[in-house]
Amino acid sequence: MANRTLDGYPAPYCDKIETVVDHDGPASYNNTGTFATSGETINASDFGLGGFELVQVDALSSDGLNYAYVILTGQSITGANKGNVGVQAVIHWYVLLTNVEVANAINLSGKSIRLQIRGV
Repeated sequence: MANRTLDGYPAPYCDKIETVVDHDGPASYNNTGTFATSGETINASDFGLGGFELVQVDALSSDGLNYAYVILTGQSITGANKGNVGVQAVIHWYVLLTNVEVANAINLSGKSIRLQIRGV
């Protein structure tokens, strides 16, 4: 999994850091058949950050065949974790034509998605 940072990033955003990268898919996608344990895990430290505030996917994969959703792990809207940053996020890749999550062990390394990342 490679991340190619776009020119001009990372850049300050208020008192945060924002970066935009083209993120290559994994060589072997992890699909266990259960949403909670499937997906591609990325770490804030991979991008020089202490934590993620936002990880957003812009549009389709570079070949137009897939799309993705990002889940920020450890986030909460109530209680002690309300408004915190997470150190990991999970990218779930889907097949555009079927709207089904990519099968286990599929090689996605030949395509990329653009991620907008804000963190601390």
